[in-house]
Amino acid sequence: MAKINSLDVITIAIVLLLVIAGQATAITVQADCIGPCNDNCQQLCKSKGYKDWTCAAFRTKSSCCCKPPRHPIFEQNAQLNN
Repeated sequence: MAKINSLDVITIAIVLLLVIAGQATAITVQADCIGPCNDNCQQLCKSKGYKDWTCAAFRTKSSCCCKPPRHPIFEQNAQLNN
């Protein structure tokens, strides 16, 4: 009565593989994308107070993305007592 059909197992396995593949190709960009990528991208980001920038490709176009500065988790290095 509670037999698992091999077709059901294969279907579930394929769905799980598709979900994993979708998550593997997803990219998180921690940047503020403000317009098309052109020669003025670096100048635009610096004028807004950012120090770093990149041209990120999204599907068929690329955008000028200004990267916020990274904040270290710990402000000071931990010192070990010997």
